Amino acid sequence: MVRLVLFLLALMALAWGMVWLVDNPGSVTLNWRGWQIETSAGVLMIAAVALAAVASVLYRFWLFISRAPGRFGDVMKERRSQKGYKALTKGMVAVAAGDAVEAQVQVNKADGLLGEPPLTLLLKAQAAQLNGDETAAATFFQAMLTDPEMEFLGLRGLLNQALKRGDDDEALLLARRAQALKPKSEWTVSQVFALEAKSGHWAEADKALTQVHKLKALPAPERHHKRAVALLGQSHQAEQAGDANGAVKFAKKAVGEDAKFVPASLRLAQLFLADGKNRKAINVLEKIWVLNPHPDLAALYFDASGSAEGLKQVATAEKLLVLHPGSADGHIAAATVALDADLWGQARTHLEAALDSGRTTRSVYTLMARLEDADRGDKEQVRTWLTQAASAAADPAWVCTTCGTVESEWQPHCPKCKSLGAFTWETPPGYGAMVQVDTKTLKIAAPAAKTR
Repeated sequence: MVRLVLFLLALMALAWGMVWLVDNPGSVTLNWRGWQIETSAGVLMIAAVALAAVASVLYRFWLFISRAPGRFGDVMKERRSQKGYKALTKGMVAVAAGDAVEAQVQVNKADGLLGEPPLTLLLKAQAAQLNGDETAAATFFQAMLTDPEMEFLGLRGLLNQALKRGDDDEALLLARRAQALKPKSEWTVSQVFALEAKSGHWAEADKALTQVHKLKALPAPERHHKRAVALLGQSHQAEQAGDANGAVKFAKKAVGEDAKFVPASLRLAQLFLADGKNRKAINVLEKIWVLNPHPDLAALYFDASGSAEGLKQVATAEKLLVLHPGSADGHIAAATVALDADLWGQARTHLEAALDSGRTTRSVYTLMARLEDADRGDKEQVRTWLTQAASAAADPAWVCTTCGTVESEWQPHCPKCKSLGAFTWETPPGYGAMVQVDTKTLKIAAPAAKTR
């Protein structure tokens, strides 16, 4: 609508101008080399406009002719680029499909068509890796480091190679360089944290974890647990350096990060106990017992409470059951000390409660056999309990959630897969029917270590 109005206004202005020229024709005389031309001002203006139009057309034609070779070259270059990028795409697809031969064909084609090495370096490296040539791949990754736009990809490729061959020191150096380039990269920060922790650089790992927190690269529960592990590592390092206060400080922080993390509370209680602060140790153990009962907590609780043997231990065990009623670990601890105190009825009550809670594991059946032998001397019933123990599930242990390695004691890293903070206290899968029972001696063989 606006354009139509403008067009009409322009048309009206042109018509008005023509009418004005007709009303005011004027005259123009041109003398040149004996020639004399007389005309009106309007005709002269029309002639000037026509001449300008012809000149403009001729100028554009001259520009078209002069620029034709360059335009033809640009068209050819564009076609080569399109073919090159198409080959690059096909090469990436071949890499994803694991087709090393096709990937190499396409990377050679792309390299020749594009004439821009940085664009094909990554594809060359990946094609070399598909062909099993890690040396050539490393050469291409190294070449990428000279290009600011490709440097991060080159570092990432070299880092993955270092991790693959188990060179953690080199991997850590590369990860730090990559983090300096891309400080907000979740992948890079996570790699720095994992490698710092794996190298035992707990303070640096804790610092990296702060960046992980800022980027929200880990779920909150996992982040808190991993920080508790890092703080626990710093606690041990402080103790080794003779800094007892620092050891306690870091242990307290670890408990604060993950209140249900048994190793952290155990560590703090042990430090208090070593310093003669039994009451503080007891408070720590009671708090964690309410949240997450564990046999190691019960054992240390007996020490902290000064319950060395007999009825004192029985009373202490009963207190644990008050703190966490129905705990299978509490019943097992109470049954064990009751057996040691020759309180057969009390021991039987606790063992039956443990079985009723679902703890049908090897140690419970073995304790039942021991009770039956001591209380009633029923050898047949003893054999029955031991037979059940032989095929029962193993007792809970520290199991790596990544590879299934089983350890009797918690460790910050899995010795097999090197995962950090991956051990959880649970019944090892596939551990049933692993032991043998001697029904004559009433002894049960210890299970062998196993990983899955």
